[in-house]
Amino acid sequence: MSKLGLVLSAGGARGAYEAGVIHYMRTALPKAYAHQNFDIYSGTSVGAINTVGLAAMAHDPVQQGERLKSMWFQLRQEDIYRRDMTATTHFLGSTVGGFLRNFLTFNPFHIPKRGPHFESFLDTSPLKKFLAKNIPWAQMEKNIKKGTIDAVAINVTNLTNGRNELFLSKRKGLPYRGNYICHLQSIKVEHIMASAAIPIIFPPEKIGRSYYADGGLRLFTPMSPAIQLGADRLVVIGLRKRHAPNSPYLGRSRNDTSTPTIPEQLGRVLNGLFLDRIEFDMEQLDRINTIVETSEKIYGKDYLTRLNKKMKKNGSQLDIAQRGLRKIKAVEIQPSEFINKIFLEWFNRDEKVFKFSALEKMLVRVLDIDPTTGSDLLSYLIFAPRYIRDLFELGYQDAQKQRKELIDVLSH
Repeated sequence: MSKLGLVLSAGGARGAYEAGVIHYMRTALPKAYAHQNFDIYSGTSVGAINTVGLAAMAHDPVQQGERLKSMWFQLRQEDIYRRDMTATTHFLGSTVGGFLRNFLTFNPFHIPKRGPHFESFLDTSPLKKFLAKNIPWAQMEKNIKKGTIDAVAINVTNLTNGRNELFLSKRKGLPYRGNYICHLQSIKVEHIMASAAIPIIFPPEKIGRSYYADGGLRLFTPMSPAIQLGADRLVVIGLRKRHAPNSPYLGRSRNDTSTPTIPEQLGRVLNGLFLDRIEFDMEQLDRINTIVETSEKIYGKDYLTRLNKKMKKNGSQLDIAQRGLRKIKAVEIQPSEFINKIFLEWFNRDEKVFKFSALEKMLVRVLDIDPTTGSDLLSYLIFAPRYIRDLFELGYQDAQKQRKELIDVLSH
């Protein structure tokens, strides 16, 4: 039986783009397709936030897009991390205290050692409260138990062993045939906080005896969890416009040979960690589908059936042998504009409207953040309402451009 999966990527504030795509699918496609439910949801980082928001509303696909839109449009910067004077004082106090404790033998204030003084730049406790309040967690589990959806997979990175792992909630009897370490349990807010914990910027989340961070760090094949759970039709939402070969990059002129700043380097690192994986996965999927289609022309339409029987007969333990090789139909929706360009357009328009807090001003000065060269980094971390709306609208428009492809993959 054909199963439909949704794969949502990592990307901080860029997750508003995913909400725009989903809103188009639920409100603008013909009803036969707009109301079709996803069987399997898989998300990483901000994609994990959108995943649980959608899974919790899976029983009402008509309202699914509206509820996700509402959640994003009510989101404010202070809902993501603490940015008041108390947060600033705490950051300065812990940093100075750590310096005295770790670098100076002279400790006049007898500051006790209580582990690392610096876990992250920002305190995301407000996000935890926001998610606990705005997502109907119990309803998500009801949707799984009733069979409305088959599974919800949340990708995380275990900082203790450096491995990619899954927190998975699924209906009884559904096999997972992948190689990732899999924790079968109800998905809670702490699992989402773990998946969304961008290293250094956001604090890691402790679950059990291990600390977890953003799932995009080690997830080299983002589509794998959905496929290993049985999906053979996928809607994949990426968060990066692909560069044409030798194209200039926005934010730095062609003749600028100055040393990249720390924020500029961090932005490029995050792009590599979170955004390039979907491109690689789609390329691999295209290659496999091409090989299968060509083989069918050479060996006949029953080629896959015979191949899968042969692998099973030989007792192969490979995941592809356990679940069977099959063609995967997938559509990828990705930004038609560079997100850092969208950010800079918003910043130039609303610079005087958006008020940076004392903590943010301090970090801007300490890290030497310039809106132009640091636009990649800031495009992940700024949750200003108009910027969020711009990303949402871009997602809606890009989904509209791929209306035919969406209908094709949603067709049984």
